[in-house]
Amino acid sequence: MPTNPIIAEEESEHEVTALVRRLHETLERLQKLAGGEVDAVHHPGGQSYLLHEAQEKLRQSESAQRGMAEMQMAILNALPAHIALLDAQGAILSVNEAWRRFATANVLPGSDFGVGQNYLEVCTTSQGDCSEEADDSASGIRRVLCGEAEEFVLEYPCHSPAEKRWFRLMVTPLQEGRLSGAVVMHVNITERKLAEEAVRESEEGFRQISGQLAKVLDSSPDAICTVDAEGRFTQMSAGCERIWGYRPDEMIGRPYLDFVHPEDHPKSNRVAAEIMAGKPAAGFENRYLCKDGSVTHITWSSRWSADDRSLFAVARDNTARHQQEEQIAEQAALIDQARDAILVRDSPGRIVFWNKGAERLYGWTSEEAIGRLFDELLRPDSAKLDEAQRDLGQESEWSGELEKVTKTGAKVVVDCRWTLLRDEAGRPKSYLHIDTDITELKKIEHQFLRAQRLESIGTLASGIAHDLNNVLGPIMMSLELLKLRFPDPASQELITILECSGQHGTEMVRQVLSFGRGIDGLKLEVQVGNLIADMEKIIKETFSKNIQVRTRIPHDLRTVLGDPTQLHQVLLNLCVNARDAMPGGGTLTLSAENVDFDGHYAAMDSEAKPGSYLRVQVEDSGTGMPPEVMERIFDPFFTTKEPGKGTGLGLATSMTIVRSHDGFLRLYSEVGKGTKFRIYLPAHTEPSARPAATAEVELPRGRGEWILVIDDEAAVREITRQTLETFGYRVVLAGDGAEAVAIYAARTAEIAAVLTDMMMPVMDGPATIQILLHINPDVRIIAASGLSSSAGISEVTRLGVKYFLAKPYRAKTLLQTLRKLLEPVA
Repeated sequence: MPTNPIIAEEESEHEVTALVRRLHETLERLQKLAGGEVDAVHHPGGQSYLLHEAQEKLRQSESAQRGMAEMQMAILNALPAHIALLDAQGAILSVNEAWRRFATANVLPGSDFGVGQNYLEVCTTSQGDCSEEADDSASGIRRVLCGEAEEFVLEYPCHSPAEKRWFRLMVTPLQEGRLSGAVVMHVNITERKLAEEAVRESEEGFRQISGQLAKVLDSSPDAICTVDAEGRFTQMSAGCERIWGYRPDEMIGRPYLDFVHPEDHPKSNRVAAEIMAGKPAAGFENRYLCKDGSVTHITWSSRWSADDRSLFAVARDNTARHQQEEQIAEQAALIDQARDAILVRDSPGRIVFWNKGAERLYGWTSEEAIGRLFDELLRPDSAKLDEAQRDLGQESEWSGELEKVTKTGAKVVVDCRWTLLRDEAGRPKSYLHIDTDITELKKIEHQFLRAQRLESIGTLASGIAHDLNNVLGPIMMSLELLKLRFPDPASQELITILECSGQHGTEMVRQVLSFGRGIDGLKLEVQVGNLIADMEKIIKETFSKNIQVRTRIPHDLRTVLGDPTQLHQVLLNLCVNARDAMPGGGTLTLSAENVDFDGHYAAMDSEAKPGSYLRVQVEDSGTGMPPEVMERIFDPFFTTKEPGKGTGLGLATSMTIVRSHDGFLRLYSEVGKGTKFRIYLPAHTEPSARPAATAEVELPRGRGEWILVIDDEAAVREITRQTLETFGYRVVLAGDGAEAVAIYAARTAEIAAVLTDMMMPVMDGPATIQILLHINPDVRIIAASGLSSSAGISEVTRLGVKYFLAKPYRAKTLLQTLRKLLEPVA
């Protein structure tokens, strides 16, 4: 148990007084021993003995004096008080160790801690806050030295800048032989003084509190009451009327359960039993019935007193808080329904609020997120975060896009709207974040931009294809003329090679147009085995030599109905994907087989239907794919390749082509164990309607009819003229629509048919056709174009043109179409 500082201080002072008293007694005994007379009268030794005895006594006296001095200093140095011995004039003769320590700490003047100085003069010349006490000290010491007082005691402050201190000065006279003076002692009584001061302040505060307690109780919004052991109110403050509406005299003497809401009686009885058992209750809430019939929510703090068997309780009306909490709960529920992530972080950056939208977006629950540092949890870009913080400090709000990381490590792009909230003093208090997930929107935007670029590429490709068709057109029509002019086998062989190359170029142009304009492919009976054989040749010629290719094609492989160019593109895309998965080399296997699906299998696979299928498999021994990549591998623009090394369209395009052929595609892959792509295409089971091989039919010839050829390409006009003239027609040429209209207006009667290009300067094909039909509604027209889009064909059909030629076309196609046009009038 701690010691009372006042009692301890008094015991210290008594100890010092007792030690001083012992000091005086010791000095007296030593003085007597040093100056005592020797009784030699009755000693048998006589005079010589007395002399010897006197000398011995003298030595003992000197030794005793030395011992007295040593003992004196030992006693003085052992005392905690600051002690000094003064002579009759007040000069300091000696000081103890405590005096020296105090003098050293406070840098008192004097060469030997004040020894030799006159203490009275020091007190008289003292300046400062304690100068008055110093004068009193000097006066009291003089009275002791003069014998006017047996003791002088004074308590005075001796404060330093660092602390408050008090001392008790005690002065007692000292009369030892020829030595006359005083003993001055300074005892530290700081603890006692501080304790006394605290007690005084406490008593004053208690008196003030006691005086104001009644006012506080009546002015408090809380109701302060006491309840006896029977549960009846015995005392009530004025606050009860503000809470319940009853005056204190209307409640005193009534059981408290009369006012408790009936549904809360069991809870009240349980808590009351706990309180009576000695368990304090604080913060429990009940519903109470007010005088006006309303219900209020009251929170209690209660304690049972074992002395007078009564309950002291404080009741606080928390109805408003309860309503606010309900409102906040409703608002929180609404906030949790928001799809946006709404969170609040405090000034140091720790999250203090986290709604369900944030949980859905970032994956962290409220329990996991609250208390975590915002930047450590979501890891936004540090440079963007610093920029946002600067804007928040200047404008109190910021909006922009940030990339953050979810709990699973996935990156999301969010549209941020942040607001800085300040306290009453204007200091930053917290930050409100409203984040909208725009990850998919950014992907769509990116895809849209890429689609725009692809559309531009498609437009460019269409233009190039048109020009290529104009280049290939004369070549293809010239071949027919060359066959007629050079009938020898060697020339015919070379012409056949040129014809195959031209036809291959035509197919390439058609593929470019298919990419740029999305033209539906032709549905032909396709031998997939031939496509695989062609793909094997391409792989061996173009892929790295460390990739081995193997093929497995059965002889009885079924055919499929489809576009061979598009199916070829699917195989090429899958093979390129396999090549990229084997950077260090490996094995690429292409195979095909017939499979049949019954109703049971079709029920397990939503894309499969009962029937016969052709399964084509592209298998590699490469790196394989993890599940998260497999889930997105067919998404447009998704790629695991480095930027600039892949468009992410190859597999997506392959999936689209396979589905357009009423088939489906399956993927099997495992990291480190390669990948298998399986294409299932419906087999073409109907018998092929292949015509029997017959001799080549002779090309139809004209009968001298005049044909108006309209084309802006001179080469196309010239080869068309030569071809038609070779086969019995007469030709008139026009370089654009305007020139053609002028010619036709002048020679309407003799021109039997018109062959016009659709894309020309000055006046294009549709405008020319309209004017020609206006001049002669019965004019016979063949339209031709390098852009054989469905929209272009529909436009020509709407104008009444029955025949359309897709450039480049062969002479045979032109002659047969022209004959069909003219045959009715031939």
